[in-house]
Amino acid sequence: MKEGTPIRMASGVLSSETYGVRTTAAELIRFVQANINPVGLDEKLQRAITATHTGYFKAGPMTQDLIWEQYPFPVALKTLLEGNSPEMIFNATPVTRLNPPEQPHDDVWINKTGSTNGFGAYVAFIPEKRLGIVILGNKSYPIADRVTAAYQILMSLADGKGGNGKLR
Repeated sequence: MKEGTPIRMASGVLSSETYGVRTTAAELIRFVQANINPVGLDEKLQRAITATHTGYFKAGPMTQDLIWEQYPFPVALKTLLEGNSPEMIFNATPVTRLNPPEQPHDDVWINKTGSTNGFGAYVAFIPEKRLGIVILGNKSYPIADRVTAAYQILMSLADGKGGNGKLR
């Protein structure tokens, strides 16, 4: 983001490596749906998703899975902000290896944030509630703002305010 204006991805040296996963909100919400309820998916894909929900390390307030970060649900916004803070992202954080690894369970808040050269993303879901959210922006909104917005939306739905129990 330059001077607060949205940008577009541009090809260049290492652009594939720099931009990471390219996706749309529709594709990413389908991925979230698969993570919330992998039943009916190919057996190999089910096993892969299960592996990514397995906890391997405790770091600060969260459990680190293969790609996801998870928190016991219900979770306080303060805890999510701490786990997704610049301090947690950029500073060395003491970790404790979970031995044996923590098996997947549904009563968790699972999330992942990402930002690259002006783009910002946040994905969160609560398997037990069958709720998930995808936030994609072509501006790098602060991570705390993304986490807070997602939290307010998902908690409102989880509390039964405006939800009918179906996956969003």
